[in-house]
Amino acid sequence: MLSYDGNSFLKSKKGVFSLKSIWSSLLEKTLFFRWLLLIMISSYLYCEHYLPQSEITFLCYLLTIAIGALAFRKMVIHLLYSGLLSGYGEVNHEKFNLHMFLFHWFTAFIICTVLVLVIEKYFNEKRNNIDLITTLAKFLDSRDHYTAFHSQNVAYYSKKIAEEMKLPKSVCENIYYGGLLHDIGKIGVPESILNKPSRLTDGEFKHIKAHPEAGFQLVKHIKRFEQSGILHMILYHHERYDGKGYPHGLKGMEIPLEARIMAVADSFDAMTSRRVYRKHIVKLEDAVEEIRKNKGTQFDPEVVTAFLQSVKKQGFDLKNDREKELNNHILESVVL
Repeated sequence: MLSYDGNSFLKSKKGVFSLKSIWSSLLEKTLFFRWLLLIMISSYLYCEHYLPQSEITFLCYLLTIAIGALAFRKMVIHLLYSGLLSGYGEVNHEKFNLHMFLFHWFTAFIICTVLVLVIEKYFNEKRNNIDLITTLAKFLDSRDHYTAFHSQNVAYYSKKIAEEMKLPKSVCENIYYGGLLHDIGKIGVPESILNKPSRLTDGEFKHIKAHPEAGFQLVKHIKRFEQSGILHMILYHHERYDGKGYPHGLKGMEIPLEARIMAVADSFDAMTSRRVYRKHIVKLEDAVEEIRKNKGTQFDPEVVTAFLQSVKKQGFDLKNDREKELNNHILESVVL
């Protein structure tokens, strides 16, 4: 039995919005690297006694410097401890050479500086990408009162489905990004059409149907979007498994997997959201049943199965939209 659980939603939502890969999360754990630095310093101090080979000693020296760069981001600290390590290396020699000591100190400091700059550049690009995507998504959602937070909802549901399908974490992260931007082409659709309460004319609907292609053209120059598959999600999220979708009428496996996932998430959120042309919200169990009925026609059967399994396991929390009503209906069970 599944019911709405606000606390569990907040936890899961926090996990989704973090958007961190394992590598980026590890890089931020400086305490872990500080303990590792202590271990490496100890190894370096004693390696010459047990491992006299100069190559191994030099390798330990470089590893110690690199881990120090990960553990601390302040240049003053790097300057001090690289000097200490270099000084210890010279003390171990029979004759102290000031020039070699200064050379090793300078080299160690340069290595630390380069590593820190690379790490900071990585994090800055990560933050810039997230800021750009979030800003575009919020701007899009702000234009339509009835679909506010739609992009965030689709991103959340898409990521849940991808995780149920056991896709790699990096793919799940990119699917989340794609969910935030899947409707970016609607920026070019007049608000009079987006907020029209009555039935759209053929011409107006044609304008709406052009938004995947418009969104693709809008962001196709962003290299990261091309590499991560986000462009495919934007362009193909309205394609149908049976080939009756748009803009290109792709069928079955011709449609990228990420876009097939997004099609299910997009339809589910559309049914469970209040729209200008539909005042009521579809019940949760009815929306799930509608997705299941279109398994193999509108939607990829494998994706629908993952969607139903995800709903059965944990439910898709609906209160992540201030315009949505609390849906307190209980799903007894989902028959796959």
